[in-house]
Amino acid sequence: MIVDLHTHVLSARLPHLAAETGDPRWPRVVPETDGPEVGEVRLGDDVFRVVRRPFWDTAARVADMARHGVDAQVVSPIPVAITYWAEGAEALRFARAQNDEIAEMVAASGGRLLGLGTVPLQDPDLAVAELARVRGELGLAGVEIGTVVGRRELDHPSLRPFFRAAAEGGVPLFVHPIDGSGVLRCSSPLVDFGLGMHADSALAATALVYGGVLRELGDLRVCLSHGGGSFPWAHPRLALLRAKERAALDEDVARLWADCLVFDAQHLPLLVARYGAGHVVLGSDYPFIPPSVHDPRAPLAEAVELGLVSEADAARVRGANALDFLGSAEARALVTHLL
Repeated sequence: MIVDLHTHVLSARLPHLAAETGDPRWPRVVPETDGPEVGEVRLGDDVFRVVRRPFWDTAARVADMARHGVDAQVVSPIPVAITYWAEGAEALRFARAQNDEIAEMVAASGGRLLGLGTVPLQDPDLAVAELARVRGELGLAGVEIGTVVGRRELDHPSLRPFFRAAAEGGVPLFVHPIDGSGVLRCSSPLVDFGLGMHADSALAATALVYGGVLRELGDLRVCLSHGGGSFPWAHPRLALLRAKERAALDEDVARLWADCLVFDAQHLPLLVARYGAGHVVLGSDYPFIPPSVHDPRAPLAEAVELGLVSEADAARVRGANALDFLGSAEARALVTHLL
């Protein structure tokens, strides 16, 4: 069973807030800009990304999954659609529209998709209310959040009520960089993609572990994208400043989950060592990194061949771990459907 926890969508039916507000930062999908299979993600009038039909079309996505041997995907908003920069009410409107569309995609997928919603985390009260709607009304599997909220790291006291609500409601959170701005000294597409996203993910993990969020909220489930960035490597150095807490910090780290999107078989044993074999999930960043460019199953298979990861652990990474992380009735139903 192959379950990909890290994939992105954006509906072509969202409100055109860039036109309504005059602010070009609101994203939208313009389908079929170069034939029926190609569209564009635009910020205002500027092309942000060229995308193919599976990005916005459920049937095309499911067909593509079948071609590549993927049994199920967990779909979440494209990071540029996490609009923490916006005023709370407008951000809530856009988040609700995305969540409604994701729920419709899941319903139309024939049991092949699970969905993660989004919330306006810049306003924690609105975020808590939408979190409840995402699970209670829409039945989505969890919520995707960014690695930072404006200038607030994830351990900021104002965000604790949201994390408490997620923990108490059993809502898993998938943490994803928004723009790769974790490298502040310089910025370029190469640096933002190759280093910035790693830095963002590591800063988020550091806030959750060293800021006490995970220790305070024992039921909170958090999965880091991109393997947690540089955090698995940096944790021992960070822990030097908390030497008396090292055992407890290691336990906190092992409560995190992370995807295996690290592009190299040699990196995978460290993910298993830090987070545990049951807390590493398959993630591809589809459709932005399609299987023709990089298939995360390939380094996983190489790691098994090299004796770096056991086949039993690799099998869990390919599917069961993602469903354990989500932990919902919908995820359990998906297991039954796929088997």
